[in-house]
Amino acid sequence: MKQLMKKAVMIMLVMSLVFGLSQSSAKTSEAATKIPNKLYKLIKGKWYSQASSAGYSVKFTQTRVNYYDNETGKFSYSGKIKKVKKITSGDYRGCYRIIYKNANGISSFINTNRSATAFDYFDGASGYSGYSASSSISRY
Repeated sequence: MKQLMKKAVMIMLVMSLVFGLSQSSAKTSEAATKIPNKLYKLIKGKWYSQASSAGYSVKFTQTRVNYYDNETGKFSYSGKIKKVKKITSGDYRGCYRIIYKNANGISSFINTNRSATAFDYFDGASGYSGYSASSSISRY
């Protein structure tokens, strides 16, 4: 009986260790991607939407996209950056796509030129469908 109890305890310890490792690896895979320093230096600061109504302002951190109400200046919501990739072909060649996830799903911004003076907004992580002029941002 004692040996059976020892085996049961050992099995429980091994299972808890395996479960703990799988949980910690799941957390690391959910970590936000950092914007490269070279790009971050160009985009840090306040950006404004093109919306004809009051709209919102956007601030990038190295791991998040934060939205603020333009009328009140209060924080509205945030998105976690999932991927930053350099576009190698097409009209946006040489520009960066910043893909992020928020409560509304996956969205992305693509800088419209290499100096990053404006960003086009796309509802989705790939392709160019889902473009929204009113959700695109610039410095003014």
